[in-house]
Amino acid sequence: MLEIYCQIGYKIAMRVFAKVYVVVFVLAVLIAVAGHKRRFLGCDMTTGSNEASAKSAFSLDEARVYLPGSASLKPVSADEAEVFNRDGRLLGRLVHVQPQARHIIGYGSWLPLVVVFDREEKIAGVLLQAHQETPDFIARLESQGFFASWNGLTASEAVALPVDAVSRATLTTRATIDSIKLRLSGHAAVELERKNIDYAEIIRLLLGWLFVLVSLLACYNRSGLAKYRTLILLAAVIVPGFMLGRFVSLELVMNWALNGIPLQAQFFMVVVLILSLALPLLSSRAWYCSWYCPFGAAQELAGKLFRRKIDGGEKFVAASKRLRPAILIIVVFLLLAGHKFNLSLVEPFSAFLLNSAAIPVLVMAALFLVLSLFMRRPWCNCFCPSGVILENLRFPGVFKDNFTDPKEDRKMRFTEVINLLLVIVIIIQVLSASRMAQSQPVPAGTGEKPASVTPVVSSAKDAVELDNPILKNIHARKSVRNFTADEVSEEQLITLVKAGMAAPTARNRQPWQFVVIRDKTAMQDLADKLPYAKMLASAAAAIVVCGDLEIARAGNSEDMWMLDCSAATQNVLLALESMGLGGVWTACYPYDDRMQTVASALSLPEHIVPLCVIPVGHPTGVDKPKDKWKPERLHWNKWQPEPK
Repeated sequence: MLEIYCQIGYKIAMRVFAKVYVVVFVLAVLIAVAGHKRRFLGCDMTTGSNEASAKSAFSLDEARVYLPGSASLKPVSADEAEVFNRDGRLLGRLVHVQPQARHIIGYGSWLPLVVVFDREEKIAGVLLQAHQETPDFIARLESQGFFASWNGLTASEAVALPVDAVSRATLTTRATIDSIKLRLSGHAAVELERKNIDYAEIIRLLLGWLFVLVSLLACYNRSGLAKYRTLILLAAVIVPGFMLGRFVSLELVMNWALNGIPLQAQFFMVVVLILSLALPLLSSRAWYCSWYCPFGAAQELAGKLFRRKIDGGEKFVAASKRLRPAILIIVVFLLLAGHKFNLSLVEPFSAFLLNSAAIPVLVMAALFLVLSLFMRRPWCNCFCPSGVILENLRFPGVFKDNFTDPKEDRKMRFTEVINLLLVIVIIIQVLSASRMAQSQPVPAGTGEKPASVTPVVSSAKDAVELDNPILKNIHARKSVRNFTADEVSEEQLITLVKAGMAAPTARNRQPWQFVVIRDKTAMQDLADKLPYAKMLASAAAAIVVCGDLEIARAGNSEDMWMLDCSAATQNVLLALESMGLGGVWTACYPYDDRMQTVASALSLPEHIVPLCVIPVGHPTGVDKPKDKWKPERLHWNKWQPEPK
């Protein structure tokens, strides 16, 4: 009898040993990937210091997004710096929300936000440095003008401003709002208002906890709940899926590995993750995959619509079992190689966040739901990389009754060897990544832009992938026809004209003149008379770009003035975008009636020809940039006709 107990104890110990290798493997992968990104659990892997201190450094490129002409930074504190131009004149200041708001967590991590103030102590814009939030969430917020909600306000006004969180991205928006308000309340020395109790969120969380309890009882078939599986699956889709948007994913685990586990902010999800890992580790019950996972539940419910399913045979089953680990391995090695890609696109789970999910994710989710009509949980059984990790923790079960299968023991030992080899390889990756990080320190406080800093600006699709802020500004430029009631200062208008005068010009003749209009009556008069400049009535000012024929004739470049003035106009429009302002090119030339209208209204002499009128103001956020990239219009070396 003692010998039997010893054998059983030995086999249990070996199975625990095999599972430990799975855990070590997962941790090693996370640490190795973190080595490439130089941080793990929110700490710098090269210095061991808290990352918030590194993120407190500002850069001139950040300042120039909203404060053109920025030439130097003067640190006031670790989280604040004054910005000066070349003449030593104060342009404004940069205020970082960290580390004061470090405890405020979004979906993936705390938010490294920088609030930019102009010299009048009004907010010129909000910048978001490199972050671990879901890119699609941030793109949704930016497209809705969320980050411009505080523009033109003082710090005290911003603290008092009620900014509504965008639906279905509540963690990110609330973290942004709370972080900005907390930091600016200290900056303005005003007391932060007590937050109202969000009863809707409390109800959602209570339903979430209730669902966790019910699904756990059903998993272990307590109180006979397993017979209500269909209702529980439906609840899984509704509560953790659409109501809470809380699910285990590679993106979530990686964000927490890099930035730390937000125990207080996401306690519910922390508990779900612990249960998802602990239950299969201690037993053979797959609670998360079988009872909690919203997408798995949606597939199973869809499959109930058609009872007959496609049977691919043993070869198909064997191939599908190999496909899931293969996908996980590909993702892991891409991360280890330092490739940057959106992990939320690897899995269809974020499709439950309908207002912020990427189109590829929605398409992927819809495709697998359709396949679920004919196959049993196709995503879970054939593709899910997260499920591979949870299943490896579950099989073989530590307390499984059958301890006599020699094939199982051989399989277990083979798993141990493979996991051990993988761990050795990944440890080597960790060491090499750490050395690489030490040889490439991040500049701080030098006035140079850290590689991790990326300002949030409205940008076309292709510009998002570029690191050059000038190219981002070019792609972000848009024709703005809708303005707020905020004024544009004289200094800002002078800055715009300076940008226009910096344009290229034939023979350097500079055949241009600029007329700045701030008189509301004159602007209303032009709005009434010019057919495509009605927005002048709501603009804060206008810049009329004119050609000077006397200068052009003197330089034998009379035919070039409109080209030079067009280049100047483009410079003004790009400067508007970089300053957080907006404008639109409304043409005068070559229309005689429009040129005469403007010349008469502005008392222009005969040798001054108006090229265009640019309404200037603060955009409402309605107007968006357009993606104008058409690869078929690019020709290399010679004309290449389009294929028919």
